[in-house]
This record gives sequence, structure tokens and C-alpha cells, in this order.
Amino acid sequence: MLWLGSMAALAAINIGLWIWMAQSVLVRTRYGETQLLLSGVYVGVCGFRSLFPRVDLERVCVWDTWCSAILLGRSAATVAELCFALQCALCVRRLSEITAIPLLGTAAYAFVPLAVVAELLCWYAVLSLNHIGHAAEESLWAVLMLMLTAALGTAAFVTQGHLRVLLITGFLIYGVGSVLTMTYDVTMYVHRWRQRAAGVQLTLTTGLRDSLRRRHPTLAWNVWREEAPWMTLYFSVGVWTSLAMALLERTISRP
Repeated sequence: MLWLGSMAALAAINIGLWIWMAQSVLVRTRYGETQLLLSGVYVGVCGFRSLFPRVDLERVCVWDTWCSAILLGRSAATVAELCFALQCALCVRRLSEITAIPLLGTAAYAFVPLAVVAELLCWYAVLSLNHIGHAAEESLWAVLMLMLTAALGTAAFVTQGHLRVLLITGFLIYGVGSVLTMTYDVTMYVHRWRQRAAGVQLTLTTGLRDSLRRRHPTLAWNVWREEAPWMTLYFSVGVWTSLAMALLERTISRP
């Protein structure tokens, strides 16, 4: 219950931060407003997922309500994660314009296709109950974070002031994030795949119906212990980096 309370508090804080940015902080440019809109989707969905946590393949949730339906949660997460990938692409393209490094602009086109493939792998895992799909998905997200790390680090070399501080912070966050994703998330899903390789596999059609109807509510900490670390980081640091992308232009003119 302590963890659930902290997740609810994070959701409230993040929504409050987004509202504050929209009213008082954001630089009203096309880039800023587009990033704010995309970030709003991401913040809202992460808030929803914080209040109604679930483990997709195991069909586990906290609350026995339609809001905990696996199909609903996964659909919302897909929209939010594609918005986040688009945020990354727009951010890197804007950095290309600011730094006059054309390679960054070219790299920006890779983020959304990479995220689309990752989402397809995730849906395969959720519908078929095959954890190897999640392992492959998280590997692609690690690659995406490494690409973002490289882009932020490159741009940091040719910028200064508050913008450089923002870029270096992002460089460190996503560098660590890519390592954690490979060493924790991917390893966790590969381990589950090996444990359950002989388990029940569903067709995609059957899995679609199953993900809509079946759920197992539980508050047992031993069920959530392995999920809590990545969820907590995802719904805190992950959301804050989404918000930070909307503030990029505000830092450009500040020494």
C-alpha cells in the first residue's frame, strides 16, 4: 500500500507539473506547443497506469475494475509510448537545427519506426503470452535510449549555459536507463521466457479476447516486488524527461 500511495502521489505531482508548465513556463513556439501536447498524453496515460497498475502477460492487476483490463491499459500505453518516441524525434531534430549538425536531423527519423516495431513486439507478447516478445521489445527501447544518449551528448559539446546542463542531464539519465533496461528488464523477461517456455501459448485472436476479459487482482507484495522498480522509475524519471523536452527552447536563450 505504501508503494501504491507513492505511485498515486507521482501521478498527481506529474499532472501538476504539466499544468504549471502549460500556464507559466512554456515558450509558445510550434515546437514547444507540440511537445506540450505529446507530453500531456504521456503524462496522462502514465498517471492512469500509476493508479491502475497491471502485469500484462500474467493478467495481474491491483483493482478488480474494467479500468484494469489488460487490453485497455496496453492500448493506452501504446499511444503514450508512440507520443514519447515522437517527442524524442522532434527533440533531436530541433537539436540538429540549433547545433547545425545534419547527422542529428537524419537520426531523428529513426525513433518513431523503432518504437513502432517495439510496440508490435509488445503486442505479440501480450496476446500470445510469450515473454520473448517483451525481451525483444525492451531491447529496442534500450537501443532507442542509446541513440538519444548519443544525440544529447553530441549536442552538449557545441552548446552552452542552461541548454548544456539540460543536455548533459539527459545524457546521464538515458545512458543509465539503457544499461538498466538491458541488465534488469531484458534479463527479467528472458528468465520468465525460459521458465514458461512450455506454458500455454495463445493465438492472437484468442489472446485479444483473453486480454479483455481475464485479470487477477492481488495486493500481494511478492507478486509486485519485481515490477515495482521499473514501474517507479518509468512513472517518475521517464515522465520528467518527457516534460523536459518541452522546455528545450526555454533554455536556449538563457546563459
